[in-house]
Amino acid sequence: MLQRDFRSAANHLRQASRRLRSPSRHYLDAADILDQWAATVNDVHPNLLITYHELIIGTPDRDRHAELLRQLAFKGTVKTASEYVSAYISDRTGGTRRPR
Repeated sequence: MLQRDFRSAANHLRQASRRLRSPSRHYLDAADILDQWAATVNDVHPNLLITYHELIIGTPDRDRHAELLRQLAFKGTVKTASEYVSAYISDRTGGTRRPR
């Protein structure tokens, strides 16, 4: 599911970039970051994935996931799926570590 979300968001950003009158490098860079995250999903610690899946069950959590995913991809500070999952968990639980 997580890998699919990353790939789907990357494709959406690429399509959005094509719809713009001049392709936006910012969109393409964010899509590339999402591809990097998708490639590292298998490296996410199982306990992090369990917590992530427990938090993302409800619609508001899915909406926040989509919002945070785009936000962090555009910032470019999160480099791996593990870092994204940790940032999501922190965001949803009010943890002290906030996404950069």
